[in-house]
Amino acid sequence: IVVDDAIIVIENVERLMSQEGLSPREASFKAMEEVTGPVIAIVLVLSAVFIPVAFLGGLSGQMYQQFAITIVVSVIISGVVALTL
Repeated sequence: IVVDDAIIVIENVERLMSQEGLSPREASFKAMEEVTGPVIAIVLVLSAVFIPVAFLGGLSGQMYQQFAITIVVSVIISGVVALTL
């Protein structure tokens, strides 16, 4: 889940370089224009799935709370890294 965002960006840059013959810099700019929306959507959807788990009550809530928080924070950081590097 975490590396998926970066893979999307890198594959799109590589596709643009091979199909359209763009330089790495031009391909990076064009790729970011194309994949920014989907990467943000992936981060929001995955966060929306795991955030409610952090608020479960009872024993299962205690067991899954740290897992859910870790996943959400990791996905958000992965999205930020994919969009900024």
